[in-house]
Amino acid sequence: MVARSFRIAFALGLLLVLSACAHSNERGIDRPLVYYVRDVTVMADASVPLDLVRGIDRRVAAAISSTRPPAGAERVVLLVKIDKFGAGANARRYFEQVRFTVTAASVETGEPVAAGNFTVNSPTNDPRFGREPLAEEIAARIRFAFSLTVPRIRTTRPPRTMSTRFATDPAPVEAVVTMPKPVRAAAPVTVTKPAPVVQPAPVAVPAEMVAPVIAAPVVQPAKARAKDAPAQGGPVEQGASGSVRLDGSCDPATDAGCLAPKP
Repeated sequence: MVARSFRIAFALGLLLVLSACAHSNERGIDRPLVYYVRDVTVMADASVPLDLVRGIDRRVAAAISSTRPPAGAERVVLLVKIDKFGAGANARRYFEQVRFTVTAASVETGEPVAAGNFTVNSPTNDPRFGREPLAEEIAARIRFAFSLTVPRIRTTRPPRTMSTRFATDPAPVEAVVTMPKPVRAAAPVTVTKPAPVVQPAPVAVPAEMVAPVIAAPVVQPAKARAKDAPAQGGPVEQGASGSVRLDGSCDPATDAGCLAPKP
């Protein structure tokens, strides 16, 4: 019985020693450090979700912007490196877990002046919140370690109003205005009128350009004459010979002997 108790105690002691050796390599920042933090950079491999990296960078950068620079503090930049992203152990096997390292490097010399290893578990596994709670837990550890201020959320208050109504006055009656229903107007009927026919205006033609109208002669059909009837018409129509005087000394219309040949 005593030997069994001794073996159990020895096994428990060995387990405690091994657990202490396992955690001896991790160095945490137990107290807040005071530095003039200028910027932050978050590094991770492809196994870490991008929205988690963005959430950490956004929160730490907002904390740096809202922190008042301490007088005489050394200027540093923070390098956050996510070493492992996965699930927790035992009771937290359903929650996401992150192990990361924070290194503060001097701006003047570039040498690291402070470093710390942290292990953070997500406070919830509700998929509606995504990885924002885990990013907030990591940013909270970094804010505490380097004395950064929590960014304030600006709230807009409604403007104050002043009333001249006394407390003894009756409550104001709110008038209820009933708006008539809009009446939809009938669509207008568009009547398309035919385009007017424009007659060209008559163009006045000068009298000099108007050609005289010559009436065509009316030809009467020839009548057949009887066999024994005398020939009708003048001497020319009867086949007689004649002459034309061109000197103009007489008029054949009034002088019968005008066309007679001269001796």
